This record gives sequence, structure tokens and C-alpha cells, in this order.
Amino acid sequence: MQSLRRTVVTAARKGRTSIPRQLRRYAHDEAAHGHGHAPVNEPMGVGFWGTIAVIPIGWALYYVSRDSSDNAQPVLTRMINGYTETSEKWSKRNDLHVRMIEQAGEDRVLFMNTKPQEYVDMKFPEIMNVGSPYNVPAGSQNNMEKVIEKYKKLAYEENERKLEALRNNEVKSEQPFEKIHIRKAPGDSL
Repeated sequence: MQSLRRTVVTAARKGRTSIPRQLRRYAHDEAAHGHGHAPVNEPMGVGFWGTIAVIPIGWALYYVSRDSSDNAQPVLTRMINGYTETSEKWSKRNDLHVRMIEQAGEDRVLFMNTKPQEYVDMKFPEIMNVGSPYNVPAGSQNNMEKVIEKYKKLAYEENERKLEALRNNEVKSEQPFEKIHIRKAPGDSL
């Protein structure tokens, strides 16, 4: 069905003949109907006045840039010096940056060319012990008597301090709360 429809449409298109038409043209003498054009007054353009303005502007720049006294610099020279001062500042900053980069490069070469460690840094050096590192009773390898005596003495002193506080009824957890008195400033109303 589709192919039949396409064939009919194509035949209908070819059946029409197109007539070439000439376009209408309005650019001939009869369009003006004999009226002549009035003379046009063309003013001087911006380009002309801009060219003329260059002369006084150039003279003003020359006048401003001249030396007004023997030791004073002209305005344009001072403006140029202002820009060169910033360029000198940037050159100093760049020089410092270059020296820092060179130092970093020298440090990197030093670290890359150093001799590596001749020993292996172990995470658990106790693995290298002869016996098992697990289930070793305390005091079997070092004398712990002095340590035990020290902590017994500290515990005894702490217990004595607590007993003395109990005898004098000075245990902080058993003391009643003290009332906090808030002073009122003059003029406050509560």
C-alpha cells in the first residue's frame, strides 16, 4: 500500500509543469514618478573630528611630559618608573622562587642518591626472640621486686589518705550540696 501511494504522489508531482515567472522589479525610472532627489546635507564625520583632535592632544601630552624644573622627572617618566618598580619586585620574587626550586632539586638528588639502610626495620622485633612472645609470666625475664614494692607503697599511702578522710567525715561524695548564692545587681528584678 505504501509503495502504491508513493508512486501516485510522484506521478502527481511530475504532472504539474512549473511556469517560470519573472520577478517584479521596482528599480526602474518609473518608480520615482519623475520626482528628483533633494540634495542631502552630509556633516563632517567622527573620523574627521578625531583626526583634528589628535593635534591638541599630542601637544598636551608633550607639555605634560616636559620637565618643569631641573631635578623633577616628567609625568610620563614617573609613570613608566612606576611600572618598572613592579617589574623589579616581580623579578626579585621570581629569583627567590627559582632559588627555592633549585634547593628542592638538590635535596631530591641528595635523598635519591643516598645509601639505603643496611638493616631491615622490623615491625615486631620480639619475633626474633628465642622463646615464644606469648604467655610469658611477668618477672620471668626481669627482676620486678622494686616495681612491686613501689606500687605497694603508693597503694598503701592512697588507702591511708582515704581512711583519714572517712574518719574526719570529709569524703566529697558524702558531703551535702552547698547552696550557691547569686548576687543581684542593683536594678534587677526577679
